[in-house]
Amino acid sequence: MLLIQPIAVTVLILFAFFAGDVHAATEKKVGVVLLHGKWGNPSQHINTLATSLNEKGYIVTTPLMPWSKSRGYDIDYPAALGIVENNIRELRKKGATVIVLAGHSMGANASIAYAAYGHEKIDAVIAIAPGHTPDLYKYHINIESSLNKATEMIKSGQGGESESFIDLNSGGRSVNINMTAAVYSSYNNPDGMASMPISATNVTQRVPLFWILAGPEDVLYNSGKNYVFEKWPSNPLNTYLVLNVTHLSAPDNAKEEILKWINTLTLSFGN
Repeated sequence: MLLIQPIAVTVLILFAFFAGDVHAATEKKVGVVLLHGKWGNPSQHINTLATSLNEKGYIVTTPLMPWSKSRGYDIDYPAALGIVENNIRELRKKGATVIVLAGHSMGANASIAYAAYGHEKIDAVIAIAPGHTPDLYKYHINIESSLNKATEMIKSGQGGESESFIDLNSGGRSVNINMTAAVYSSYNNPDGMASMPISATNVTQRVPLFWILAGPEDVLYNSGKNYVFEKWPSNPLNTYLVLNVTHLSAPDNAKEEILKWINTLTLSFGN
């Protein structure tokens, strides 16, 4: 017995060591592209969530998107989705085998659009307090004059020229931003890539969706499941969650549920 006990202990220690290594390696196979919201940046509102994902062992990238204050829509929506695509490729180079595309507000909008129009394979979408709704009347009526101006400029061959256009954000906030007419139209055409319902109907893969609403005061609270969630391809992992938090605090408040959902996702891949 005295000889068996040390061997047993050694085996247990080695098993724990290698099991820990296998677990860590498995966790690091998950790559997350996390997109910030309109007028924000990677250090605002999504930074705590990004830290939590990193601490879990996931490979996380948080690109600065064109709708940030510092960039001011310097490229159009298709080119913005190109940034997402490049970040997915970078995650794969770093060893990620499961790609989760997540975003807050406008970043959620882009995540949904990429699932419909992107070229690189993704494995899941997490839409946190989705925003930017040019297809909804309340949004459209507030930008209608700017969209009409952009449309006329494009028709007259001035799509590449810059003008001042209205940009609307959550809570009814608006600013005037200089950008080209073509760029403005690409983000605000109610029938374009930024329409989340249209994007949802164009998703062909059975990619699971985690749809997270901030609460009763959020822009899409009254739109219900039919707006996007029920248009999404059926998947047993599709999840609809309503929190009771503010729009801007949603990524932080949802982080525990997001971590649980990603863990369930990885288990479904046999990890």
